[in-house]
Amino acid sequence: MGQVSIRLNGYVYNVGCQDGEEAHLYDMARHVEGWLQRARTLGGAASESKTLMMAALLMADEIFELKRRQISPQAETQIQQAEQLLRLEGARQDRLARLAGQAELLAAELERAS
Repeated sequence: MGQVSIRLNGYVYNVGCQDGEEAHLYDMARHVEGWLQRARTLGGAASESKTLMMAALLMADEIFELKRRQISPQAETQIQQAEQLLRLEGARQDRLARLAGQAELLAAELERAS
């Protein structure tokens, strides 16, 4: 099992990882440190806890945006068209059911009249 020392917000942390994942962990630490730097830039001379909170919010914003973008615009359009077709089909089925009910009532009236 590997172990690396990463520096975040001026502090050094020893973190365990699977063998071979050290480079990935260093990359993630650099990414987080970049968010911390952005948070410090936005927050001015903020406390450490506020800097960490701002960095977490910035990272969460990026995650939400990436999740939102996972569906291509073409796929989103197709989904909307499919949803509209399903609504239309549901309306057609309702109308057909009403017409069938009216036909049954007419048939029953005809039987009684004969």
